[in-house]
This record gives sequence, structure tokens and C-alpha cells, in this order.
Amino acid sequence: MTDGPRPLDDLRLVDDPRLAPAGDRVAYVERSLDRARDAVVSRVGVVAVSGGPAVWLGEGEAPRWSPDGTRLALCRDGDIWCVDAPTGHGRPVVRGGGAVEAVWSPDGARLACAFSTLAASPDGSRVDGLPGTYLRRDEIRVVDQDGRPLWTVAGRHPRWSPAGGRLGFLDTRFGHRGDLCWTDGSGTVTRVTDGAGPVRGFSWSPDGGRLAYLGHRQGDAADANLRLWVCDPGGGAAVDLTAGWTLGLGNPVRGDDPRGTGDPPVVWSAVTGRIYVEVAAGGRGPLAWFAPDTGEDGFILDGPHTVLSPSVAAGLIAAVRTDATNPGDVHVLSERTGAAGRDVTDANPGIVRRALPTRSFPVETDGGVVVDAWLTSPPDGAPWPLLVNVHGGPHGAVGWRFTAEIQRLAARGYAVLTLNPRGSQGYGEPFAHAIRGDWGGVDWADVRGVATAAARLREVAERRVAIWGVSYGGFMTQWAVAHSDLFAAAVSENGISDFLTSWGAGSHPPEFWDLPMGGRPWSSPRFVERSPLTHADRIRTPLLLVHAEHDQVCPVAQSERMHAALRTLGRDVSLVRIPGEGHLMNLHGRPSSRARRAAAVDRFLDRHLRG
Repeated sequence: MTDGPRPLDDLRLVDDPRLAPAGDRVAYVERSLDRARDAVVSRVGVVAVSGGPAVWLGEGEAPRWSPDGTRLALCRDGDIWCVDAPTGHGRPVVRGGGAVEAVWSPDGARLACAFSTLAASPDGSRVDGLPGTYLRRDEIRVVDQDGRPLWTVAGRHPRWSPAGGRLGFLDTRFGHRGDLCWTDGSGTVTRVTDGAGPVRGFSWSPDGGRLAYLGHRQGDAADANLRLWVCDPGGGAAVDLTAGWTLGLGNPVRGDDPRGTGDPPVVWSAVTGRIYVEVAAGGRGPLAWFAPDTGEDGFILDGPHTVLSPSVAAGLIAAVRTDATNPGDVHVLSERTGAAGRDVTDANPGIVRRALPTRSFPVETDGGVVVDAWLTSPPDGAPWPLLVNVHGGPHGAVGWRFTAEIQRLAARGYAVLTLNPRGSQGYGEPFAHAIRGDWGGVDWADVRGVATAAARLREVAERRVAIWGVSYGGFMTQWAVAHSDLFAAAVSENGISDFLTSWGAGSHPPEFWDLPMGGRPWSSPRFVERSPLTHADRIRTPLLLVHAEHDQVCPVAQSERMHAALRTLGRDVSLVRIPGEGHLMNLHGRPSSRARRAAAVDRFLDRHLRG
């Protein structure tokens, strides 16, 4: 086992870069774990596009430039602040808690401030990470530059039209999908989309005459591609710019941090007329671009990395670029040439120096399907125990992006395998649709095929293979050990053991399960057949169950039931409950919770894979 600092100890996550209007500076957010405060903390920096040291403006999130480039609006302690860009001196403009973002009107005279607060739930709905029943209320408050209120509208993700007369936003009052709307502050709201599917992000055209948005028209289907549409603000028929595309947009390659999990950016350039969006393409994460006036499209910044959070100004693009060995830096390049630019930050020099290499490991599985996989391992030494990681979702994608837990476990002397089985994004809609009504079918065939191939590698220790996953990956972990003796140990985190009791429980609406299970509990036998709990008597692999107590997506009772079943059967099973955390503990959890979880996983794996 190798020793050394844990990657999380000095990890800095760079996020949300925003080019100043003149294109001379970039404001961005840097997050880290503060063990003394037991919190995830963030600060706002400003760096020149030519590079050099950052000017730190203090704690905050979501920096947004004023039109003249002299001030930044940002979120601090739940309030909206306005700070001086050169010095960071500032004052609160809007108080009240729950601040998400504040965007300036084009004339700099107003701010549209987005807030997300909690209220008592009349219908028993649940918010992840909290006990009890709550309703999340999204509200946009428009104020003048001194904070005096002008008007309010229910919604999120505010965006001013270029002339400033209209404010676009996403309205979620009538469902979780979100509809694209705009208002001029008169009290009248114009609804642009019709609720046929979700809208996840949007942008005004540079002349204000059109709107571009990401969405689909397949209702609640989680495996449907988000497509890019352009329409008139008055409504009417929208034009699909992605009619010839097989890839879904706005769903980038995932890691184990929260970047890329909110409303995806849609960036419409006034210089080139292109629209830029994030995309996953076979485990890579380039930026996709579309030119609605010419019909052209393509990729920019394509390669073995992932590009997140683009912004544009003065013919430049700023974005975060991360790869398997670098948590990410702010990268700036020219829009017109598209040539490789330069990193203007160097947030993690120590981690980059000691990061272990990752290599591609594609495997052909049942039916001739080639499944992309990646292997991260120490460079030399004795054969290593193998950890097979199944990502959550299941309709996400992993690949060329830094994942702190993979590096941490590899540094402890494990070979870590990640993969994109059928159901993942980044390979076309039929690939994502392949597991409709079939969780535990072709996806399990892919996991089994890749794990079996990796177990035969010389660098992998014989008979020392474990499987591990979070959420859907936790379900697959339990399913795998009920259907194979390949694994010497298994770790299921915030997983599902019983689909029948998942229906109608937690924060998922009941209709969420229609496609995964192929119907409702009274019409589809999958709810019972594909539940790992149904097959608990076949599990003989040592199993560690880790579950956040305030998980409202996959409630803790899911692990409790499997734990009770295996204890009744006299099997080797342990349950570790993490208090005060929700389903996405690996993205948002406190340092103490992450440390408790890591210690439990390390003890379990060492005991079963190292003897």
C-alpha cells in the first residue's frame, strides 16, 4: 500500500469562470474542504487572461460582472453582494438567505436576483439532505443597484435580453420540469415552451430576437437526449438545431464533485454567432457549438478531457478544463481560431504531480457492444486488488475527468476501473434507452463483461476483485453479488435494494419509475424481479452498505432492508449510516462525513482484499 497525502486534503475545485466584458479578466470560484470549520468553503478570484496571480475578493459564489466591468455581483452567506472588482470591497445589496445568482441588466441599473428557499410542504414532498417534508421555492427579485425592490416573479435562472426590456427565466411552479418564460415586469408572463418536456438552460440571441434552449419533448424520460432549440420569444414552432445529432447536450462527463450538475449553460456569442453547450462524447467532454444562421456545428476543445462552464466575451472563451490527473483550471482561448489556448490558473500543482495515470480500456461485451472503460492504478509493484466502480444516474457518463476518490483509492494500492455500460449518455439515444424496463439486464452484462476482462490483467491480483457504486451504482453492486461469484467484496452507497418500496417514496415522483421498471407496480413484475432484495439469499459476497440518513432520493430504509435480510441469513454484511447528509454526500458532504465514509470503506476493503 502506498502512502502520501490524501487528494482531498489540498484539493481546489475551480468553477464558474466569467469573462469580463472587455475580455481582459476572468472571475471564477475556487472551492475547498475546510476541516476546521467542517464545511465546503468557496472564494472568488479574478485573474488576467494573460495569466499571473489571482486577486482574491473573499468568500462567495456565482460572480457576475457589471456591464462596465468595474463591479461583481456575487452570493455570500446567502445574500447578494456587490463588490469592487479591483479590491473586493463591497456591501450586501439584497438580504434574506438562499441567494443563488444575481445578473445585471444591460444598462447596469438593475439586478435580477435568484433565491431558493424552503417552505413547509403541503403535499408531503421531500428535499434531499433534510429530514421531514419541505417545498423548495424559487423566486427572482428584481432590484435597483442600491437594492430597492422593483418586482418579483416565481422562477429560477434569470437572464436579461440584450436590450434589457425582458427577463427570461425558468418557471417550475407547475412541475419539476421547468418551462421557459419571460416577463417585462408589468405582471404579464409569456410562456415560451409548452411543458411537453424539461427545459434545463437557455440564452437570448445577441440581438434579442430569438431564444435558444436545451430540452426535450419526452415528458419525464430521464434517458432522452437534451436537444438545442431556437424559437421566437413570442412562442410558435421551435427549430431543432440538433436534428442530425445522436448525442445529448448539457449532460457533461461526471466526476465526484458538483460541477456540471445544475442548469447547463447555453452561451450565444455576439462575435461568431455560435451557441456553445457542454456535451459528453464517448467519455470525452468537448464543447459543442452550433451556428443557427448557417446550420454548421461541431466540437471545440475536443480531447481526453472535460470542458465545463463556458463563458464568452470579446472573441474569447473561458471554461474549466479538467482531465483524469488534473482537477481543473480556467482555460482561455480564441473563439475565431479554436486553437488550443492556455490555462490561466494553476490551482492544484501538488495533486497534478502525484496523480496516478489513467488509461483507456475498451471491452467488447455481449452482442458485440464495445463498452468504454478506464483503469487507474499505481505504476509499478505487485499485482493490485481491483475495484470496479459503477457510476450513478444511470444516465450519466464517466471518462476523462478528475475523480478524487479514484485517485485516493489508487494511491492506497488499488487498481480502479470505471466504465460506461449501456444506459450511459455519450453514445447516442439507443444506447441510453437500452435499459428501459431492464435495469439489471444488458447493463449488468456490460459490467460483468468489463470486470471479467479486467480481472484477467497481469496487474490485477487473482481473486481480489471488488465492486463499488453509489445510487444506481449501489443497486448494480447489490445485483452483481446476487448474480456472480466474481467479486471478493462489495460496497453499495446510497443504493436501492427494493424497487417496490422505492415507488412513491422519497423525492422521486412515482412516474420516475415508469421507464426503468417498464410500468407501475401493479402492471410490471420488474419491481420485484429486479430488486436485489428478492435475491438476497444468493448473496454470499461480503457487503458493506453505506447510507446517508437524510437521503430523500434513495431513502436509508433501502440499505436497512438489505442489511436485515443478510443478517437474517447469517451473511457478512455491515451498515454504516452517515448522519446529517443527503443522497449527494459525495458532491456536497461535510469533510467529517466524507472522512467517516472513507474510513469505513478503507477498513472494509483492506480486510477483504488484503487479508
